[in-house]
Amino acid sequence: MKQRDEYIVECKEHNPRPVNLICDATFYGKRKDKLGTLVFKDNESKEILIWKHIQSEVVKDYKYLKEELLARGYTITSATLDGKRGLYKAFKDIPIQNRRIAHEVMFPEMCHFHQKKIVQRKIL
Repeated sequence: MKQRDEYIVECKEHNPRPVNLICDATFYGKRKDKLGTLVFKDNESKEILIWKHIQSEVVKDYKYLKEELLARGYTITSATLDGKRGLYKAFKDIPIQNRRIAHEVMFPEMCHFHQKKIVQRKIL
């Protein structure tokens, strides 16, 4: 087994293309540890396209990763996000490919888990 210091991380080779993003953050340990990773993943290929270590889940990090993907030549056709407030503003300009309407703008889709939590919160 290789030691941590012996491990060499390979550079990511990007293959720009239209992607349907899944964007989410995960945190390690307890909340006070403030160590997490924000990941943007292609829904079709399941490839992690870009990631960033974060201390808290803030909209500016989502915007930063989105702009990085666009700068590398990717076209974002849709995004699935969690229910965090403000994220929709960061993704409001995402174009979609629609067979009938070429210039339609799509608002990001919220995952079913967070849709359910919002409904439960409003009902109870």
